[in-house]
Amino acid sequence: MTATLLATSTAGSRTRLTQVTDSRTTMDSLSKWKQRHEDAGYILQKNAHLTRRILAKLRARKAHTLFKWVKGHSGHPDNEAADRLAADGARKPRGDRVPFQLDPRFSVTGAKLQAMTQKLAYRAIRAMKDVAADPRPRTDANIDRILAGIREAYSMRLHSARVWTSLRSKHVSRNASQFMWMAIHDAYMIGTHWLRPNMSEELRERAICSACGVCETMTHIAFECNATGQGLIWSLLEDTWRLTDTKWHSPTWGTAFGAACAVFRTSEGSRKTATESLWCILCTEALHLIWKLRCERVITNEGRDFSESEITGRYYAALDGRLDLDRRTAAIAKGKKSMRPPEVEKIWLPILENPENLPPNWVVNGGVLVGIRRGR
Repeated sequence: MTATLLATSTAGSRTRLTQVTDSRTTMDSLSKWKQRHEDAGYILQKNAHLTRRILAKLRARKAHTLFKWVKGHSGHPDNEAADRLAADGARKPRGDRVPFQLDPRFSVTGAKLQAMTQKLAYRAIRAMKDVAADPRPRTDANIDRILAGIREAYSMRLHSARVWTSLRSKHVSRNASQFMWMAIHDAYMIGTHWLRPNMSEELRERAICSACGVCETMTHIAFECNATGQGLIWSLLEDTWRLTDTKWHSPTWGTAFGAACAVFRTSEGSRKTATESLWCILCTEALHLIWKLRCERVITNEGRDFSESEITGRYYAALDGRLDLDRRTAAIAKGKKSMRPPEVEKIWLPILENPENLPPNWVVNGGVLVGIRRGR
């Protein structure tokens, strides 16, 4: 989209322009879907700010603009050159400035009343409220931790929106997703939240970790606490992950809370999508289990530690339960985003007990007992 905006902006207004692209989404957004998006006020469209500016530039031109689609990664010299330039741009420490001026004379604003639905209205209201909302310094700090951790572990620079979107991945359970969303927003009553002026002295004591004697934070709970729990769970996860013969990344905000953004590649450089999905599942389930055990220890058990055997059993029970859920989901898969049996098999097979003895239809056959292998 950015390349299309630059080409439309820099070409002479009276010059006949042909743009060659491998993106059908870009072409359709500027042609087939244009009227629909304009009628709806671009409320549901991604990159709406770019689309509106490109259409304004196209309307301002006095010559025809044509779009031609070519298949990507098929040896087309111009397409390959564009990919190389895009890769060079992605490696820049600081992005280039792109002209985003919008001429109001050639842009349609608002949404048509006849195109408005309850869903569109809700999204528009939420967008306006988000803009007016006060900044949340702790949320911004946690997002920065996640982005920095992803950059260090996977050599990728992501936008904060990618982190929020990743929480809705089909490989992140609903409970884990809700926990991670709350944790990133620092919305749980832990640590300094108990030190507010209106809190009694008895409530203020809850700010301190009974096992470590320090003020609790989500960082402390997930990665640092000395109570039997988080350290053992991450160690068990490392043992499980070693079964995949893939590089282990130590748990951090980036690798744990940003697990759905993980990237693993083969020696040839191609993505290992099944491995990425497995990491997302294992890491988010382990992270959520750490939080649940902490809450049980502090609230239900009044500070009493779990035994190592209890935690080990809870860890493998959580993974077995998630595997069972994926198998049952695949058995009734509907829709494009549903997990299919071959996908479930490819994701889970590396860490299963005796995978060579499983029947071909083990994913959807509830009579086949399947379990997680316990370490090497």
